[in-house]
Amino acid sequence: MEPVPPTQRDPEAVGATPLAAPKPDVLPEPPPEPRAESPRPKPPPTRVLLVIAATVFVLVTLAGLAFWSFFLRYRPTARAHVPAGTNIAVRLEAADIVLFKPVREHLLKLALDEGSGPEAAAPQRPSRAERIHDHTGVRLPADVREVVVASMDGRSWVALFGGRIERGRFVAGLAEVAKEEGWAGFRREGELLVGPSIVIGQADDGTILVGTDRSIVEAALPATEEGEKLGLPEKGAVTFAIARQAFEVASGANTLLPRASVLGTIERATGSLALSGSPELVVRLEPTKAADAPKLEEGARSLLSDLGLVLLLAQDVAGEKEALRATTVKREGDVVVLRAPWPYEGLDRAAAGLAGKLRGAEIPGKKP
Repeated sequence: MEPVPPTQRDPEAVGATPLAAPKPDVLPEPPPEPRAESPRPKPPPTRVLLVIAATVFVLVTLAGLAFWSFFLRYRPTARAHVPAGTNIAVRLEAADIVLFKPVREHLLKLALDEGSGPEAAAPQRPSRAERIHDHTGVRLPADVREVVVASMDGRSWVALFGGRIERGRFVAGLAEVAKEEGWAGFRREGELLVGPSIVIGQADDGTILVGTDRSIVEAALPATEEGEKLGLPEKGAVTFAIARQAFEVASGANTLLPRASVLGTIERATGSLALSGSPELVVRLEPTKAADAPKLEEGARSLLSDLGLVLLLAQDVAGEKEALRATTVKREGDVVVLRAPWPYEGLDRAAAGLAGKLRGAEIPGKKP
């Protein structure tokens, strides 16, 4: 009898494939935690201070340049009003002149009406500088940056004052000051203030003109290129330029200096006077012809010797005798250069003497 086959498959039966066990659920691995970055090193305190200082310096510099450009910058104008035909011109840098001790001590206070005397001592009376500022808007001497003195013939002269000067107001304002102070003989004539041997005007750019007569002031009112053609230097405490026509006149009319004829070979002379504890005068002589430079050098030495003899009996005013004795002459290319160390004591004595004369004299035209 055959065995009964099983009704259910026996998993353990021979040839039976065992069922695979269920796989456990696999969880995803958590993402790696971000690694904390190490803090950057802080700049040292010294470096921070340097950066701050540099930034402040740049800002202050830019602010200073802007203030200078818009408020303090001055464009020179006086040289532009040197009259056509000028033979002699002298330029003064106002700041250098005012800061020069002899001028500051002897002349500045006198010019501003702050010297001695009962009127100056009266506290209720404004100084002349204050009255001029009130009427004209010009504060003396702070607003004046340069002065140019020029002449066409050595007889008529004009002084040109350039600076931060309000336009179109000076003549009328000064006329009011003259009226208040009782300046006799002063009157308005159009755009000019005319007084005894003095005429005052103002150019369109603000430059103030003070001349010895009306014609030279009117000649200086329009802007010209004469100062540039003359070679008048724009920088320096005191600079000057002399044209050939002035030397021609001096060479033919001088009877005291027999060898003055050498002056006729000069085309132009320019120079400067440095104001300091050791002033020095430098003059550059340009010959009409380059070939005449050696002749001009020798002639300049001879002329200085003659001039020294002439001054022997004259009174020394500003140290010119000592300066003349110390003058050296040297040719540099086609130009003859004269250098004269000027005694400081001589300039101080001259400033004191001028102040004494001005203090003892009344204002020209002022009523007693």
